[in-house]
Amino acid sequence: MSSDQKFQKACSEVEKNNTKINQSTLLKLYSYYKQATEGTATGERPGLTSFRSRAKYDGWKALGRMSSEEAKGNYIRVVSELEFVDLEPLTFEEKHAAAKEMLNRELDPEEYEEIKKLWKAHSVAEDNRDIEGLMATLTEDCRYEIPQIGKIYENKVGATQFYNDLLGAFPDIDFRLIQIYIGPQGVVEEARVKATHEKDWLVIPASGQEIEFETAIFFPWDSKARKFKGERVYFNFDRKFYEKYGIAPPFPELKE
Repeated sequence: MSSDQKFQKACSEVEKNNTKINQSTLLKLYSYYKQATEGTATGERPGLTSFRSRAKYDGWKALGRMSSEEAKGNYIRVVSELEFVDLEPLTFEEKHAAAKEMLNRELDPEEYEEIKKLWKAHSVAEDNRDIEGLMATLTEDCRYEIPQIGKIYENKVGATQFYNDLLGAFPDIDFRLIQIYIGPQGVVEEARVKATHEKDWLVIPASGQEIEFETAIFFPWDSKARKFKGERVYFNFDRKFYEKYGIAPPFPELKE
């Protein structure tokens, strides 16, 4: 069965079983379907009075320039993971289509230097609290994401808010690089962070104390725009972190 046939089969299964699928998964499937059949999101974002339409549009928009084939593969993968759906088992290539596409990207020395130079410019702007300089390193449709709490900042307006919130909460924040990895997919950095926590930030209330934690950040590279598509940020806020600073864990699983 070809990938297109599997996609059509998966679509039929979703239509047949849509009452059994939770809303979160349906929203994800909608986004992949629209990307697979229509490409990058177009049109105006629905208003606040149409919450469901707005959520559907945001999910589709978040896929950015994902290719039709990758979107189809993701759609098939999500459907195949549903217990009540009968689809042919995915091949190894289908399961790892997105990773395979990234691994097959070639990197020439000039592009490597370009990515490295842009990351340096981004880091210098961050150290200088230069919001305009930071925005100059990002695509217009950039996306800042903190997966641990499901927080997303869309486009440059959102990215500006991310930095204003961060720098407002930690005015003296200091990033010390531990590791850095550069490739055609972008940049991954690991850093140790020290800062005085003066204002509430995300799910963590201000303590007025100096805190320390580690972070890992992925800067996805847009080879067409020659800029970063935003950041995906991870923090090591584990149970020990909250115990050390006397903060009540915001997630129940961290209380035990």
